[in-house]
Amino acid sequence: MVSDPPGMTRATAISVVSGVLEGLALAALLPAISALATDDTWWGLGTGGWIIVLAVLAVLSFACNAVKERWNYAVALDFLKSIHRLVGDQVARQPLGWFSRPLAGKLSRMVSSELMNTGSIFAHMMGPLVAKLATATVLVVVAWFWDPLLGLVLTVSVPLFVLITVGAASLIRRGGRIHEPDEVVLADRIVEYAQCQGTLRSCGRSEDFAPLIDAMENARASKKRALWSETSGLMLSGVVSQGVIVVLITVTGSLAVAGTLAPIPAMAFIGLSLQFTSTLTAIAEGVMGLETRRPMLDSIDEVLTAEPLPEPGTPAELTAPGEVELRGVTFSYGGAGDVPVLRDLSLEVPAGSMVALVGPSGSGKTTVEKLISRFYDADAGEVLVGGVPVTDQTTEQLMAQLSMVFQDVYLFDDSLEANIAVGREGATGEEIRHAAELAGVTGIAERLPEGWETQVGEGGKALSGGERQRVAIARALVKQAPIVLLDEATSALDVENEAHVVASVEALRETATVLVIAHRLDTIAKADLIVLLTDDGRVEGYGTHDELMAAGGTYTRFWNRLHHAQGWRLVDR
Repeated sequence: MVSDPPGMTRATAISVVSGVLEGLALAALLPAISALATDDTWWGLGTGGWIIVLAVLAVLSFACNAVKERWNYAVALDFLKSIHRLVGDQVARQPLGWFSRPLAGKLSRMVSSELMNTGSIFAHMMGPLVAKLATATVLVVVAWFWDPLLGLVLTVSVPLFVLITVGAASLIRRGGRIHEPDEVVLADRIVEYAQCQGTLRSCGRSEDFAPLIDAMENARASKKRALWSETSGLMLSGVVSQGVIVVLITVTGSLAVAGTLAPIPAMAFIGLSLQFTSTLTAIAEGVMGLETRRPMLDSIDEVLTAEPLPEPGTPAELTAPGEVELRGVTFSYGGAGDVPVLRDLSLEVPAGSMVALVGPSGSGKTTVEKLISRFYDADAGEVLVGGVPVTDQTTEQLMAQLSMVFQDVYLFDDSLEANIAVGREGATGEEIRHAAELAGVTGIAERLPEGWETQVGEGGKALSGGERQRVAIARALVKQAPIVLLDEATSALDVENEAHVVASVEALRETATVLVIAHRLDTIAKADLIVLLTDDGRVEGYGTHDELMAAGGTYTRFWNRLHHAQGWRLVDR
């Protein structure tokens, strides 16, 4: 996950050298103290010689630590840069349906605070942990030279310490599994609460949003439960460290009393033992720190290992440009075992035609358009665009054929003109203004304080829902894609601008194939073909308006109800 593996190797190597130097410096205290107390030579050097050795080791250790910190920070920054790039690339390769999952809170945490905390693994944990391991190894080796029995005690304490540390880490990991899911839910609820302020305030519920309150309570409760497990792990690790200290002091004292070890060297070794257990404690803290960051690494791994929809390496040759066809399509959002939204659905949209999808809510109209744009893959059957199955086309090739105007329009935090221009790179100002005129965006620009250069805000919050959709229609006009998928949501468009919508649809059908989820009488009546869906996702019938009206049945009842509803007027009495 780093772009410079040699840099990581260098950082690890310098950490090892730093740990070895620290271990040698601590080990040198044994003969240095003994030489100072006895005024004799130890291991060939007197007091002055050992002071020089300690001074040299101190200088080398200082220089090595400075380099270690620099190189470990470089690795951490490289890791952050690489992860941002990898996550961005992976997200860009996911099918559009992947983003319908509750990912907003999770992704925002991942690429902000969690990612910074993960980067601290390299900056503050890995290097020190490697250094402390090297220090402990040097101390064990020196202890064997100093006194084999003491070396044996230190050696035996290491596997015991490892076993206890593994157990403590397991308890901390268990604590993470307890509270992490509820924290993810809490993050999602916070994002939801912020995004739905308009609805909540209109209902007088902005101060008592139950889902957020429940999520906060669940997160607090799970955090308390997790705290018991994590605290137990830390206490277990601490008890073992203190136990090792007691054993080492007891053994050293026993040797001194028995006369096997002189008092001064025994005191020096006790000091070394304290440093050894301090080193083991630092190692345990490093391992615990890594465990607390495991959920972050797991969440990053979940994104990086998410499987995108398979696609070929090269574009396919389109045999019927502008055509759309579904052949026996069955699909459910929960997978093949769930209740299907579409059942054995087949329909053809000839090139250059306008086909209207009509049917009750939940009949799968929007799902049809999402399958065409490959938000998901069908469980059975085939979806063809341009005469070729969408599964045989690259994402770029498929998207180049489609313009999508759905109900959930998103505008970028940029100018009004830039949001239209995003439809096609290189579009001229004249093309942008012409599309804007057809879609009714010119009137929007005229009322905004800075006209075309007005910033529309994140998501287009400076505009109404109907205005955002008109901007999206202008994008489709600018893109000039051969196929347009349109969800004509009446809730987002007022009567005053209905003429602009009708003009936009007429302009689109002159140059493109239009598949529209139709709600307006004019759009339905003018369609070349109307496909009527049942509430269980089947095709009940299709034909022109006159043909379906002549046949009677469901379409006639649907048309009459819609005509009656759209004939309502508000009057004064």
